[in-house]
Amino acid sequence: MKTESGWKGPCVDVYRAIEAIDPQLHFVLDDDPMPIRRIEYELSAGRRDIICGARKNASREAAGMQFLKQGLHTTGYRLAVRAGDDVVVNNWNDVKKLGKAGKVLIMQGHAEVERLQQLGVILDSGTPTAEQNLIKLEAGRRRFFYHRDSFFKSGAYSPKNHPSIRLLPVILDPSPAYIAGGKMVPKEVMAQIDNAFSKLVRNGELNRIIKANALD
Repeated sequence: MKTESGWKGPCVDVYRAIEAIDPQLHFVLDDDPMPIRRIEYELSAGRRDIICGARKNASREAAGMQFLKQGLHTTGYRLAVRAGDDVVVNNWNDVKKLGKAGKVLIMQGHAEVERLQQLGVILDSGTPTAEQNLIKLEAGRRRFFYHRDSFFKSGAYSPKNHPSIRLLPVILDPSPAYIAGGKMVPKEVMAQIDNAFSKLVRNGELNRIIKANALD
């Protein structure tokens, strides 16, 4: 999350902890957030080196992304609806049964768009930010908004600012989130990062960071 004092959150904490373990490593953060597809393009072109919080999939591995051996944490997704909507969802089949009345907002360029379309979920992926999608949801333009559970737990989302929205309790599509490097990052550098990250796992620092950011 970007604040007036800079970036904050679990990825920043992990980057700094890795630097403390291995001073030869230094992570330079972008000034502004980017859509995930732009990040993937920048990684592929060699203009960016590292992404944090990425989920493994076949297209990313085929593009040469280099994932660390161990994940940061297991992350899933939540569906947000308007507060007055009494819909019950236990899985994607429940959403698909709603047909066009169950259209799902998802951020433009989201890595899950293709997979969800293949499942038969009707998506609206034309809006680039979470806040804009929440506004569309509040306005009744779509039934659901699909985003990471960690987003709804973070300071980037404030229930006070969105009193007309509620989260469905089900966690969808859980899987590990990783730190990964672009295909042009030297394998020696990735091994160095992986070694430092493994130490964070073993000494309990990663677990402390995850708990401090309410991701456990």
